[in-house]
Amino acid sequence: MDLVMTEEYAALVVGVDIALLVVGTVQILGLLKAARADAEKVFARQDAAVRVISDRLQAGEEPTPEELEVAAELGRVRQILPTVGLLVLSHLWMVLSAALLFAVTATVFWAAIEGRGSAPLLASYTAWVTAASAVLLVVEALIQSVRLLKAEVEEGGGLDPTLYNEALAKLDEYRSTQRQIGPIQAAPDSQTPTASPAQ
Repeated sequence: MDLVMTEEYAALVVGVDIALLVVGTVQILGLLKAARADAEKVFARQDAAVRVISDRLQAGEEPTPEELEVAAELGRVRQILPTVGLLVLSHLWMVLSAALLFAVTATVFWAAIEGRGSAPLLASYTAWVTAASAVLLVVEALIQSVRLLKAEVEEGGGLDPTLYNEALAKLDEYRSTQRQIGPIQAAPDSQTPTASPAQ
């Protein structure tokens, strides 16, 4: 497939690439901020875990195995992998934004040249850069959606994961008890609910 520059294509690619440049600039700043926030969260958790151990040692006590395990888990490299992923995405946007800027500039200069040729190399370059930027935009949206969903599930709506799991276990235990004693009914002259006797 031979690609050539035309006035219609030049106008289209300049409009699309400028829009992608704006999105890319916003994405770079947003991803860098998200990476910084993620890193601060990880380091804060690591610091808190180490402080628990240091407080134990300062009191002349040995840290519990659970406390040591938490500190060891938070110190593993995989804890910062989401941060690294965000940094990689931001750098990809930096590279593509530079490529988009070059594509727009080259296309504008091509349009200004009198007796311009078909410029197949420029047409191919702008097409591939535009397509790559659009694909990255969609891929990043999917990654961010999965990341937000995973964070919501793991944190249990902002609760400590261990505490959240304990709360779910208690809720299951309560539901199981209620199924055994029957539905709760309100007493005739009282605001306090009472359980109906077991059949």
